[in-house]
Order: sequence, then structure tokens, then C-alpha cells
Amino acid sequence: MTLYFFAWIASLLFGLEGIVAKLVNRHSIQNPWLLNFLWMLFVLIFTVPIALFCGATLPISFSFILGGSIFFALASVLNTIAISKLDVSVLVSLFSFRTAMAVIVGSFFLHEVLTAHQYFIILLIFVFGIFVTIDERFSFKSFFTWNILIALVYMLSLVFSAMFFKLSVAINGFWNTALWIPLVGQFWLLFTIPFFKNIIVKVEFRQYLAIIAIAVIGVLGTLSANAAYSKNVSLASVIISLPLSMIIAFLFSIFAPELLENHSLKVYMVRFTAAIIMVIAALNL
Repeated sequence: MTLYFFAWIASLLFGLEGIVAKLVNRHSIQNPWLLNFLWMLFVLIFTVPIALFCGATLPISFSFILGGSIFFALASVLNTIAISKLDVSVLVSLFSFRTAMAVIVGSFFLHEVLTAHQYFIILLIFVFGIFVTIDERFSFKSFFTWNILIALVYMLSLVFSAMFFKLSVAINGFWNTALWIPLVGQFWLLFTIPFFKNIIVKVEFRQYLAIIAIAVIGVLGTLSANAAYSKNVSLASVIISLPLSMIIAFLFSIFAPELLENHSLKVYMVRFTAAIIMVIAALNL
């Protein structure tokens, strides 16, 4: 029961995190560079005391932490830009690409040959990935855009970020890694300040509260996911990978279309069908 509880809580919180971030970007802070910097800053602020309480200290080695921090910062920037450019129901569906990319990258570094079955599943994910981007024009060109490319590079950044995180955990332990990667990552994000330095002084208290809400949801989601993973990684991954934010976005399109996104039922049927097939395929890689 503990596994299911924490896994479903994590899945719901991660879904809410993307929804709230999209709402904040669309209606409060339109500059994705500013939103990302403050978002990651508050995530770090909430992570530090938890990590220290759990025994985090100076790491034994900074090598994998340095690499992980670079990809952490890159992934956070690309995620926020993708959120600002794409529908939630599109972006969350593309997460299945992360699984396919992880298998490809893993086989490259481990010098393993993929099976014909794995190649077929990866091809399936890429084919149906085109359908999750469909809009009212029903044109496949909707997939071949710069915005989709940004999202795909974001997925690849997540793969490398997770890889460095895992390597660091083996040397430094979980909580040292969980503390130092975002801490050093925030240093890299300082280089994005020129993209919002003229407007950061104009951020209002209510806007800070909105960003704090995103950070709190994300941190709680991560803690819940870690609790679920400690019980059973495979089963927890299945539950947490469910695209619940897609369902939330669909409900918004029905009851409050002006707030988030608004498409026809036919578009959502295509997106949901493609997303389900991609998730099932990713789970079988």
C-alpha cells in the first residue's frame, strides 16, 4: 500500500507541476528565462534543508556532480522553454522519447547491440510521437518544428542528467548528489541572468508565491517518487510515467479553455491514443 500511495502521489504531483508551470508562464511570468531561474532557485532552497537533515555533506568527488549539474541546468532551461511553447498535452506525451533515448544512449556507452524487438519499439515511439503533436490542421508538419526539437533535446538532456546522477550516487551517495547537482546547476543558471535582468526587479509578491507553489509541488513529487522507488522501481516507474497532466489539460479545455489550451475532441482523441501507445511501448523497452 505504501508503494502505491507514494507512486500515485508522485504521479499526480508531477502532473500538477507541469500544469501550474504552464499557467504561471501563460498568465503571470511570460519570460521563460526568468521563470526557470526563480523556479530552480526555490527548488534548491527547499531541497537544501531536507538534504542536510538527511545527512548530506561535502561530496567525495565532484566529477560526476559537475557533469550532472550542466545537464541539470540545460534540462531545466529547455523544459521551461518547451512549456512556454507547447501544449501540456503535447509535451507530456513526448516523455516516452526519453525512454527510447535512454536505451539508445545506454547501448552506445555499454557497447550493447539492440535487438530487433527494441528497434521496432523505438520506431513505434517515434512514429506515434508525430501523432501526439497533431492539431486542428491534422498536418504531420506540426511535429517537424523548432519547438518540438527543443522538447526532444530536453528529453535527451534528462537522459544524460539521470546518467550522471546515477554515477554520482554510486560514489557520493543519494543525498549528497541530490544537494550538490542542483546547487552547482544554479551556478550555471546565473549565466541566463542577461535574458531577464531588466525585469526581475518588477516581479511582484504574488508572482513569487506562484513560483514557490510550483517548486513545492515539484519537491514533494520528487520525495514521493523516491519513497516509491525504494519499494519497487519497476512498478513505481509504470505509475509515475502515466501522463496525468494530459488528463488535467483536457479537463481545462472543457471547463476553462481560456486558461490553458483548447482543441477539438478529435484532436485530443488522436493525442491520447498516440500517447497511450507510446507509454505502453516505452514500458516494453
